[in-house]
Amino acid sequence: MNWYGIFSYAFNAVAPILILVLIGYMLKVKKVFPETFFKQTNRFAFNYCFAPMAFLNIYSLDSLSDIGLNFYIVLMGAILIITAVSFVLSNIFTDRKERKGVLIQAGFRSNFAIIGLPLVEGLVGVEALSVAAAAQAPTIFYFNIVSVLFLAIYSKKPHFDLKSIMMSIVRNPLIQGIVAGLLCLFIRSLIPTDNSGMPIFTIRHNLKWIYTSLNYLSRIGTPLCLIALGGQFEISDVPAFKKELIAGTIMRLIMAPAIGFSVVFIAHHYGYLELNATYMGVFIAAFGAPIAVSSAAMASEMDADETLAGQIVVWTCIFSMFTVFTMAVVFRALGMI
Repeated sequence: MNWYGIFSYAFNAVAPILILVLIGYMLKVKKVFPETFFKQTNRFAFNYCFAPMAFLNIYSLDSLSDIGLNFYIVLMGAILIITAVSFVLSNIFTDRKERKGVLIQAGFRSNFAIIGLPLVEGLVGVEALSVAAAAQAPTIFYFNIVSVLFLAIYSKKPHFDLKSIMMSIVRNPLIQGIVAGLLCLFIRSLIPTDNSGMPIFTIRHNLKWIYTSLNYLSRIGTPLCLIALGGQFEISDVPAFKKELIAGTIMRLIMAPAIGFSVVFIAHHYGYLELNATYMGVFIAAFGAPIAVSSAAMASEMDADETLAGQIVVWTCIFSMFTVFTMAVVFRALGMI
């Protein structure tokens, strides 16, 4: 077995993400930009780059039938089980109400929407991005809705505003991009085709100036966000919530992948899901990515422990470089990716 090739493969998949994060952190340390720069960059990438990225990844699918229904069922079933276990563990690891919702969120909410896409591309290749983008649709809806619910239930001042929850979902750029992509995919299926089977009208070929502009925005979104993530790292003393911080990090990076892949392999064993390299790459990103950066901001808005939430973001990002690398090495050695 070529172990050098296996380690080289895993390193090449993970290292670019780490390098961009480190670049952001060094820019912060050297004070090249003011502190507000990274927040503004992150806001720009999130609001104006991720919607085009999600749209183009969905639009690149020939049809939604390219992805089997069983794949979605296994993915969301695993996330539901992870959420249930996270709920139980949160009540074991802390008795502080405002921290329970943060721990539950840490357990099930991966940064699949942002870090997941470049990770899947690094692990499997650009051809897997359309499947990864399609898998974002149910996960983004689930992550946002369930996070708000648990943070509201366990906030310092419990409140439940259904209208605000729905508006935050509708305004999410990733969800907007996915919905627009699905709509265009449906419309394209109704357009007549030529002799080669291609639609007589597509955005890519007939509105090339729009497609190219969206493509430019899509390409810069992930690098900008990763650099901004590094620039927003805040390493501080955390003795007041050391236990919860360790628990949240382990839940996100060890427990979630362990449960997720247990469900996947059980489904495969009983013939419910046929595994391939693309699916495995998506599962690694969905289960193994660090917690979403936006989780800290959401915790703050919902009167949860935003300091704990922010620290979990930082440390899961750091340690995910090792855990994801390990998964990549193992599955590569087994010939699964």
